[in-house]
Amino acid sequence: MVHSIQLPHVYESFVATPFTPNIGATLHGLDLSQPLSDLAQSELKAALARYEVLFFRDQVLTPVQQVAFTRSFGQVNEVKAFFPRVESQPEIEIVESTAERPAANNNWHSDITWQANPPIGTSLYAQVIPASGGDTVWASMTTAYEALPADFKAYLETLSAMHTWEVTGWTEYLLRQDATGEQLQAARAKYPPVTHPVVRVHPVTGKKILYVNPTFTTHIHGLPRTQSDALLAQLFGLITAPEVQARFCWQPHSLAVWDNRSTQHYAVADFYPQHRKLHRITFTADHAF
Repeated sequence: MVHSIQLPHVYESFVATPFTPNIGATLHGLDLSQPLSDLAQSELKAALARYEVLFFRDQVLTPVQQVAFTRSFGQVNEVKAFFPRVESQPEIEIVESTAERPAANNNWHSDITWQANPPIGTSLYAQVIPASGGDTVWASMTTAYEALPADFKAYLETLSAMHTWEVTGWTEYLLRQDATGEQLQAARAKYPPVTHPVVRVHPVTGKKILYVNPTFTTHIHGLPRTQSDALLAQLFGLITAPEVQARFCWQPHSLAVWDNRSTQHYAVADFYPQHRKLHRITFTADHAF
């Protein structure tokens, strides 16, 4: 049995200022463009597990430097989702919205939970920021789970749910790219639906996490569809409580890193027709859980 671990909140390499009482911290005292010591990298991992999302301001980074920094948290490989990539750094996805192509991810989700071994986290670095709007909101699924009644928690721990990318807009996107449907069929073969427990245990903190999200979780196994839909709607509603959220206002040279296992996030689409562009890197481990 995994027990909850008390992680430090005082660090030698930087200062962590809590962003809200339940989720997030702003880190001060690091230049992310420079190589980080083993101690700093270890403390960053501990801070990420404790606070679930870390915020940095005034960090001037090249794509190479963002990749190098992100490796502090886990394995960084070429991306496996469908976003465009930075040509010189195929590890980086371009998340961009323009007046011609508004594409903000204004839905609650954890990244790529439709894989059997999803990413353990993500770094997101500001490139072009709207004059106003375009915030990102994170929700702590640890805090959401901990607020539930004990008997409800016990019931949820007996359940599993299906996750798939096919209920998102990627199906239509792939058909637009290739009207023959060959790209869609290839994606379906490569990334079939997967099953995850509704409640997972974080491998670092030992805390339990509510592990369903509105974008990729389609139904709970073993329940009639109407009951599954009702239960998922109830669980998805927990994300909307401000008490579990941290809302980050992007500025030039801002960077956020989040734990993809214990959080969900939402890109607020209130900035049309302004331009918003960020560089995203997901990082992995041999076993996410």
